[in-house]
Amino acid sequence: MTNPLTTRRSRRPLSEPDDRLPDGSPLYGEIGVLAVDPESGQVQCAACGRWFNTIGGAHLTLRHDLTVEQYRENYGLGLRTVLESADRRAQRSASTYERMKREPKLRALLDRTAAEARTGAFATRHRDTITASSRRSAQRPERRRALQELSDRAAELNKTRFRQRIAGRLMELGFSDLTAYLTARHGAGWTISKIRRELGCTQLTVARFLEPLGLPKPLDADHPVEIAALARVGYPILADFLQAQPAGSSPRRLADAPGHSVPWLQIRARRDGLEDVLDIAPTAEERTAARAIAAGFPDLHSYLRHRYEHDKIGSLDLHTETEHVPAACWQ
Repeated sequence: MTNPLTTRRSRRPLSEPDDRLPDGSPLYGEIGVLAVDPESGQVQCAACGRWFNTIGGAHLTLRHDLTVEQYRENYGLGLRTVLESADRRAQRSASTYERMKREPKLRALLDRTAAEARTGAFATRHRDTITASSRRSAQRPERRRALQELSDRAAELNKTRFRQRIAGRLMELGFSDLTAYLTARHGAGWTISKIRRELGCTQLTVARFLEPLGLPKPLDADHPVEIAALARVGYPILADFLQAQPAGSSPRRLADAPGHSVPWLQIRARRDGLEDVLDIAPTAEERTAARAIAAGFPDLHSYLRHRYEHDKIGSLDLHTETEHVPAACWQ
């Protein structure tokens, strides 16, 4: 007697596909839809039009050189779409149920898996297994090379997009290239922070842009910001300005005159050796270093190491004693 399902399975495909994919592959039925025969319940292979109880890996590999994953992707079928007929699913279910009745160990295994699924333990173990497998895969030389190539391509693509975005921004601002823009903004006394905001990038990126241009750095005496500040008070250099001020002038008043903060003025006074003129108080680190030398230690590091290791002074107490000197000085 002829098996009707076998007869269905060998049915010839349609003479012409309903459509074709962008790569020219035939398409029977619709993208994203698994065609089901209403009479037999069989499902149609979208690649050849034949009908099957199950569209499995054997058929896809031998006939179409596709994996199940590639087949789903090409024809728009989701992961939840079951590639088999309802009759076949029912047959599988009945077969499993009969096995469960005959094999108590299988029933116990399924019950345990169901309980783990309800508590989330099954998903956790499955995720951990996939993670471990991915890590092992990433350790293979060929996999490492592939990942590195992928990373390099992504990095180069990001650089290209960034250059295009910067070039577009420069055109909006009326500059032909980055060098002309940076030279103009730097000459106008713009800070790195202000340039960053206008270009829409990080301060580190702007600093890297400026580095090869050989322009004065922020603490150089010929930096446009400092020249403009001294021009406001009528002096060519910082030393002339500070030495012309009355004795005992407050740092706040001196900093307000060129239009900057007290730290801005103090940093540049230290650069030029004008601490005495500005009457800058020593920092906590400098005061602690002076005490260390007075106690007979060659430097601050030796003093802190001795207090920490020999005198067994705790970290918090040592920070309090040294007025919160950075830990890098003594660790």
